[in-house]
Amino acid sequence: MHCRHSIKATSIYLFVTFFTIISCNKSDDTNEVADQPMLPETVDLTHLPFGGTTPTNILIRNQGDPQPDFLSLWLCGLPSNGAGNADASDWTNPDGTWDYTRKPQVDGNITWMSEFNVSLDNNGNRIITGNALPDHPTGIFPITAGSVAYQYDGNPNIITEHLVNYTLPAIPEVAATASCAGFGPSGISLTGSAIYHGASTLGNDAAAHEIFDRFGGHTDGTETYHYHFPSEDLQDHIHKHESGHSVLMGYMLDGFGIYGPYGEDGELLWSADLDACHGHTHPVLWDGEMIELYHYHWTNDFPYNIGCFKGTPQ
Repeated sequence: MHCRHSIKATSIYLFVTFFTIISCNKSDDTNEVADQPMLPETVDLTHLPFGGTTPTNILIRNQGDPQPDFLSLWLCGLPSNGAGNADASDWTNPDGTWDYTRKPQVDGNITWMSEFNVSLDNNGNRIITGNALPDHPTGIFPITAGSVAYQYDGNPNIITEHLVNYTLPAIPEVAATASCAGFGPSGISLTGSAIYHGASTLGNDAAAHEIFDRFGGHTDGTETYHYHFPSEDLQDHIHKHESGHSVLMGYMLDGFGIYGPYGEDGELLWSADLDACHGHTHPVLWDGEMIELYHYHWTNDFPYNIGCFKGTPQ
């Protein structure tokens, strides 16, 4: 059964928490939008919508949410020992949006010996190996005591290397039903480091609350450097967008690719342009060929990368 949405924009920031969903019936992995709002054609980083508040919900399967929903993130569960920042008030706007430019960043310019390789084995598999360290500089972790960032997030964790060894389908297929997202890596960036979904272990919008370096990344209790937000520095490092569809930025753990925030004809995409898993299907460049394939997109609004797994995650 398909989900029909009628969305009415109620301010200049339209989708940014100022729209009303008139009617919605949930489905397991697909959604149709009857009347799309007029979404912004440029990114205003000073007014971004918080995730975790209706209609951009954080749904938790083991707490009674049995399926994904449009604009939301579907988690399998929350850890019992969640940590991170819960106070975003200093960069929250009076209209309820948040200002990325006012949120402190982790300072530093630490370089790493990154190892990363992607290959096809001619047996229908994509083999991804590496050490999980990024091929760009990061901020200083643990966050330096006394810094502005430390006042909000005293992240005590370091960055260490980890074995990356994924065997993914070379041509992934859409599963019969979507899968919820767990904690830890949801994908791997072409920088060599992990992509995490959009929620923190506290169950809030990680991008809006937690403190990152300029690449939209930080580390956690597993000492894994990872991304929650597609910062401009991250996008430009992989490939600066000039026109047309965004380039591939990584692979999610069901094998589908994740591209930057620009779709066909170079149109800036928002979560409202995508399905409940935060993707769609059309011809994309895949291993050097244009093929019709489902794929995800990074966007500048929650849930940022995936809302659920469209395929079968490793």
